[in-house]
This record gives sequence, structure tokens and C-alpha cells, in this order.
Amino acid sequence: MAAKKKYRLPLNLGLLGFSVLLSLSETSQGNENFLEKSVVDKHYNFSVGNLLETYKRSSSRKLENNEVTSLTLKIFADKQYDLDQNIYLAEGNVKALINGGILRSDLLSYNKSSGILSAEGDVRFRKGGQYFRAKEFKFNLFKKEGSIKDAYGILDLKNVITDLKIDAISNQFKAQNRTNDKEINTYDDGIEFSFGNIKLPDNKITRSTKSVGSINNWRFKSNSINIEENGWKSNRIIFTNDPFDPNQISFEGIDVIAEEDDDGRLLITSSKTNLILENRSKIFIGKRIFGNKKKERSKFQLILDGKDRDGLVLVRRSDTTNINDNIELEIQPQFLINRAILGKTNSYKNSKNNNINLSDLFGLNINLKASSENWSFDSLNDLSTLNTSRSMSGIRHSSSFSKYFTIPILEESTFNIFTAYRSRAWNGSIGETEIKSAFGGFVEKSQFFTTGNLKNNLKIRIGTGRYESEKFENSEMISLWRSSVFSSLDTEYQIWKSNKKNLYQKHVTPLSPILIKPELVLRTNIDSAYFNYLNDSDQGFLKLSIGPEIRLGNLESNYFDYTKLSVMPGVKIKFGNSPFKFDNAIDLKTINISLMQQIYGPLILDVISNLNIDNNSKNFGEYYDTKLGLLWHKRAYECGIYFHPNNDAGGIYFRINGFKFANSTKAFF
Repeated sequence: MAAKKKYRLPLNLGLLGFSVLLSLSETSQGNENFLEKSVVDKHYNFSVGNLLETYKRSSSRKLENNEVTSLTLKIFADKQYDLDQNIYLAEGNVKALINGGILRSDLLSYNKSSGILSAEGDVRFRKGGQYFRAKEFKFNLFKKEGSIKDAYGILDLKNVITDLKIDAISNQFKAQNRTNDKEINTYDDGIEFSFGNIKLPDNKITRSTKSVGSINNWRFKSNSINIEENGWKSNRIIFTNDPFDPNQISFEGIDVIAEEDDDGRLLITSSKTNLILENRSKIFIGKRIFGNKKKERSKFQLILDGKDRDGLVLVRRSDTTNINDNIELEIQPQFLINRAILGKTNSYKNSKNNNINLSDLFGLNINLKASSENWSFDSLNDLSTLNTSRSMSGIRHSSSFSKYFTIPILEESTFNIFTAYRSRAWNGSIGETEIKSAFGGFVEKSQFFTTGNLKNNLKIRIGTGRYESEKFENSEMISLWRSSVFSSLDTEYQIWKSNKKNLYQKHVTPLSPILIKPELVLRTNIDSAYFNYLNDSDQGFLKLSIGPEIRLGNLESNYFDYTKLSVMPGVKIKFGNSPFKFDNAIDLKTINISLMQQIYGPLILDVISNLNIDNNSKNFGEYYDTKLGLLWHKRAYECGIYFHPNNDAGGIYFRINGFKFANSTKAFF
């Protein structure tokens, strides 16, 4: 072959063609035959300079001086031929090292005059965290276009651009973003969609919700992918986040385009997308972007607010406005659907007039945030009507200023100044009450620490403020200064935990994204407080709660194979009384009960409630702070509905779990 020369090529997604494809990961293992038979030359090392030399002599194409790096190939095979110094062939156990990537096939050919590189028969390519398999691959190095037939692959979006970058300086293969254990796929990220007026809890089975707004690792398959200079296209591609087969959830992308954005990230856009559950149910979900891109929220959202807005509300989300580097402003206009349908309002109890006008059909949510190195400010203003005659009864406001500093004894702490208007508060079995106005300040300290096998979480708060709120005995409004000292200590001690040696050698179950270890934990909570009011009244209490939490089962069977039960009796010792309803210490004897129970397959019941067991209380036998949930819990996704009967709140959600794929993950599905 001619002496090697280096020419610079543009670094783009089209170079190498498959390079920027949705790359995939399946570990291919085998013994290569490194030229044990007689061949023309045992090592063919040629660069893009060599590959382009013939084309350069026969065309007017100019290679710019600022174009990047050369492409170097090292090819090993059972047989290699160089026909008429124009067509290069490698046949049998072909292995091509392409700038740190590894391409394997049964047959590899390169036509110097046309610039077409072709691989056929069990084509496999891997570089970094990217991998794909195909029946046939063709790529024109001159035109930087090609095609892949019957492709399967694994895509690591976070590292795809780095993995597939042509870098002549370093030809080392680096498997990025892979777990060390070949068998373990780890729960890593996810996407969440929700509707309602409650904050959905974290997943109590995984003990965390890793829904960061994107999924990094995908498996894909397509009958045909066309490679272009700036990316690639396909009429139809199937993606799945599930590392196991049969996959539980997948996405069918129609008219798919992949390209690199301005920030150097690979974005895959599907013009039409179908969500496929269990390879049966197909749901159209419109245009979607698969990529390592910051989650873009939908412009519109439905919420349910029966308290202030008479029911269903359409919210128009606007982009956050950055006034400067430290200040953000977010404004959300609202249209009150139920109020428009009813033609009246029942949200303003103090108003004798339930009739509405046009301005009552619109609301507004304004959130102002400011921050610096050691302080932050947050102001939330919620308007349930734009009718000026109802302005004082139609607005809820809260704001806080926090500064972080170090003081003796408490050390690292937070100083807070707060204001509130028409703030909603809940006090045990009394239920909801309202703080009409409040302002004040407090110092707060939070610290997590361990003592032997005990895990402890300590909170201390000291402050003062002026509150206008309902009296404890009736609905009359009073205004008083209150000084307070509050502390809380939560402790956890693990009594027993399953240590099955083969637990982590199993695959993740169909019903959970993580492996579950049964355990028994003892939890305690100590709350203490002292309140002093300017009318010479005071109140103090000490509350002690202790109880076990047991988790049994592994979610590996369909019937009652997961139970999580926590029972915490609590006793409160108090002196004095608060003149206010919102902070009076009531419910002196309680039991907190939390239960998660698999019913059948992925169907799980989730219940949390508190029961007043104080015989001397007028609320004896009443449940409060109750939360009811019914979940459909699978490995690759989960959905559920929650209802809080005590405050007429509820919500539904849908989560898709993302995994960091292990080396055992197969491309085919």
C-alpha cells in the first residue's frame, strides 16, 4: 500500500456512519483468528488519508486545514486480499480496530475509487458504552452517507458523542458508564408524569425516586437506518428502557431523526411516538425527544383544586424569566374550567355572592426566586381569581428569606425570615385551619449523624413571630406574638436484614427495578416544644413514638410476596394550652399505621393513617392524615392513584424507570 498520509475530515455524526447511530451494548466474546493463514499482508493499517487519496486525485474536493484528525483502521481476518490495488477484502472472523472502536463481521470490503466501506454477516460494532449489531452496513467515506440494515443496539446517550469522537491520539477502548458486575443492571434515572393537587411520595419499595426527567440508556431496533453527514434518519425505530426480555415498556418512533445539538449532545426526535405496554397496548403520545437533554415541561398542565378554584384548572406554564444571574421569575396563568362550567363559585365562604364575571374565570401563580452564595429568597403568590372585588379572599401568599451562617453551639445553621397570608395549616384530628397572616423569624439547625448502629436525624428551631389565626375554641380571629423552641430526633436501628448470598446473583424481578432485602427496623421519634404567647399563656409538650417496621417478601411471586408494615404508637405529655387552633397540642395518644401490601402481581395497596386512641379526647377513634394509594408496580414502569380524604386532595402518576445497563444486557429484543 502507498505510504500513509493524513488528511483532515470534519468531525460529525455521519463519520463512520454507525458511529453516531443509537449505539448499543451487548458483550461479544470469542476467539479471533489473527491471520494464521497465508494472506497478502498480515496487518493492513491504513488511514483516512490513504482511503481518500485516490478520490482526492480524481475530484475537486478540498480538505480544509482546520478539519479534524484522521481515521486509522487495523484489520485482522482469516483471509485478506488487495485486488488491483483498488478493492480491499477481508473475510472470515474479521476484526477492524477503528480509532478505539471494534468492528466485527464475516466480510469487510473497501473500494478505494468509490470510497464505500461495506460490512456483511453478523456485523457488530462497539466503542465505549455504545454497541450495535446489524445484518449489513455500508458507508461512503467520501459522501459521508450510508445505511444499516436490520439493526439492533444499545445506546448510552450521556457518553455517545465522546465515545464516538474520532481521536487519532488515543486509540484505547474505554467502556464508559458500565457496571463492574456483568450481571447487575442498576436503577439509575427515570421520567415522571403526574396530575393532581398533592405532592406524590417517593417510591417506598425502592426508597427513592430517580425521576430526573430523562433516561440515558436505551435498547433499539430498526429494519433500516439511513446515515447522513449530520446525523441519521429512520422511518421506524423501537426503543426500550427495559434491560430484560420480554420488555415491559417500549416506544415506537415514526420518522426519527438523530443529530447533535449546539451543546454537543445527541438528540433523537420522533415525529410520532406510540407507547407500547407489555407488547400489547399501544398509546399515541405525540412527538418525543430521546436524548441527554434537560427535561422540557409541557406548556399546559391540568390540576385539581376544589378548595380555591371549584375543581379542574388548566395551567399555562411559562418559561422561567432570568431577571439577572440571581433572580428568577415564573408566571403561570390559569383558566378555571369547573368554575366556567358551573357559572358560579363556592370557593369564597365569606362572600354572600356566588355569581361570577369574566375575571373570576382566570387565576395566576407568581413565583419569585433570588439567591446568592449564602442566602436565598422565595416568594409564592397564588391568585384564585382576577376579580378585584375578591382580591383579599382570592390570594394566598408566602415568602421566606434564608441565610446560612455559623454560630456557637449550633454551628452551621440557617436564619429565616418569613411572611404569610391566608396560609393553610393542618393540626391532627382537628383538620384544616387557616393562618390569616403571619410574619417573624427563626434559627434552624438540621444534622444527620450515626451513633454506633443508630442512624439519627436531629432538628432544632428557635424563633418568634406574630400570628393572626382562629381561636382554639371557635372561629374568632385573634392576633398574638408567639416565641417558640422546638426539637425533633428521629432514630433508626436495624434489628435484622436478610443476607442471602445469592440475592444479587439473580436478575431484577419483573415487579421491581431493584432487588429487595427483607428486614426488621426499630424506629423512634422524640418531639419536644415550648410556646410562649404574649397574652401570658404558654404551652409545652413532649411526644414519644416508637415502633417496628418490617419488610417481608421479594416481589418475585404473584400472591402476597411483599408486605411492608410500620406501627408506631405515640404518647404526648403536655402542659398549658395554645390560644390558637393551628398549634394546640391535641391527639395525646395515637397510633401511626403504614402498610404496603401486594395483592396480586403488580397490584399493590398503600395506606398511611393516624388513629386517635385517647379516651379523654372528643376525637377519640377518629382517623386523620390518611393517605390511600393503589399502585401498578413493574420493573420498567409504575403508575398509581392517591387520595387524601381528610383534605379532598388526590393525584395520579406514571413513572418510567431508567437503568444503567450491565455488560450482560442483550441488544436483541
